[in-house]
Amino acid sequence: MMRVSASSLAVAALFLTATSCSTEGDASTSAADGCEEALGDSGIEWVESHADVAGGGELDRGGVDLKDARAQHYKQMESGGSDGSHWSSELCTITAFDAGKKKELKVEFGPSSLPFDFQTKGAEEGTNTPVNSDVKLHQVEDSRGVVRYGIYVKCKIPGTSSRQETETPLAGVMTDTLTSGTSARDHMKYLLHSARAMADALECRNEPTIPAEPGAAMP
Repeated sequence: MMRVSASSLAVAALFLTATSCSTEGDASTSAADGCEEALGDSGIEWVESHADVAGGGELDRGGVDLKDARAQHYKQMESGGSDGSHWSSELCTITAFDAGKKKELKVEFGPSSLPFDFQTKGAEEGTNTPVNSDVKLHQVEDSRGVVRYGIYVKCKIPGTSSRQETETPLAGVMTDTLTSGTSARDHMKYLLHSARAMADALECRNEPTIPAEPGAAMP
């Protein structure tokens, strides 16, 4: 797992056991891996139809379902972890091997290590796109040339401080070396879908407005 920060859009490591299943056959009835919940049926179809794998090779899925992700997130928030111990839940990882090279799309969510207003404090790199007062999108390319698509959502967790929703918002990141011929808007669309699913699971008391599309601000 990875730290979610303004420069890396990742959250600190906590190993989570992944349950893998093949997309061949009826993957939706296999053990829960979070992919259906995070991406939705259209998101799964989007990944499968754009997977850049020679000969349409087999895709494996892994991750945790929303019930487990909720429990992990609440446990972290209850511990007050603003000391760099933030971590993410790996909701979905879709993996394939092409000519011996691993390709994957991954979606992770967890408490952010930076406040919602990090941009105004000059702590971010990459492109920041406000969606509304509750949601902002962030996009940055890492040293390997892999683009990280990030989202920050104001989410008030019961039992936390009055400033928690802005100081420790819900943060998510999607990385993708698996698909081709897809746009930033495509990635953000399904990251927004995942954020809505996660926010619903967390029962954010402020009921953040998370749209289905990133809006006109993103090309």
